[in-house]
Amino acid sequence: MSKAVLRVAQIIGVLVLAGIAVGFVVGLVQWVLAAAVIVAIPLGGWWLYRQMSGRNPKPAVRPGGSKTVAGPSGDRRSELEGRAVLDAAGRCGWCGSATLHKDEFGFPTTPLAHHRAEIDAMLGLRPRTE
Repeated sequence: MSKAVLRVAQIIGVLVLAGIAVGFVVGLVQWVLAAAVIVAIPLGGWWLYRQMSGRNPKPAVRPGGSKTVAGPSGDRRSELEGRAVLDAAGRCGWCGSATLHKDEFGFPTTPLAHHRAEIDAMLGLRPRTE
């Protein structure tokens, strides 16, 4: 045979071996992913059942108590602060404004931070300034 035919046969052989190697790697990756999915579905269901069953409920409040003011105004403070949030429509729960509240520099701020002075005034902690 001539050198050209041997050279073409060699190139074809290398390409076939490269195709086999790539196919093997792709097949191995597919097999690993399929095995991971097959294992993850029952384990995920078991984990979800364990989280939702409530046999070992985790405390909703961290040890050490809350950071709100202690005493009779503690519940009142949390009630008032609970109103100063954005509702589902994007309006302020405190004043009903549909626009973003802004601080003294013009940057957007949360309703709680914006209405902090009003909340403190309603609790009697400092006089209202408006």
